[in-house]
Amino acid sequence: MKKRCEACGESFEAKRKTARFCSDRCRMRAHRRPAEGEQPAPVTSQPPVQREDGSESLAAAARGELAAVGRDRTAAGQAVLVLARRIDANSAETGSSLAAMVREFRAALAGALEGAGEAVDPVDELRARRDRKRSG
Repeated sequence: MKKRCEACGESFEAKRKTARFCSDRCRMRAHRRPAEGEQPAPVTSQPPVQREDGSESLAAAARGELAAVGRDRTAAGQAVLVLARRIDANSAETGSSLAAMVREFRAALAGALEGAGEAVDPVDELRARRDRKRSG
């Protein structure tokens, strides 16, 4: 029986009389599409959170740490800040997802701060390179 796909509009040979889509791809596309008249949820950045007790938010603390070592404008630094803002606004997160975000935040912050604050003397760097060459 010939039918018209509800997702792409192409005609197809239906194996069942209840078939609505020509392929799994069209079925999933239709499933993921917002209902008629519904607007997709906008993607927005989360504003900084002010705590009731006046304490500093995690995002503000992370920004301070990153700025102190000059890493607040790097990609790794920005990833840390996004995670921190999301953790601060955790009202919709489950306990396990919050724990996973905190672990990811720690790892991202450690990666962003790695090697920061170490003053590298050019002479020491040349000596270390020379020693590595000599040792083989």
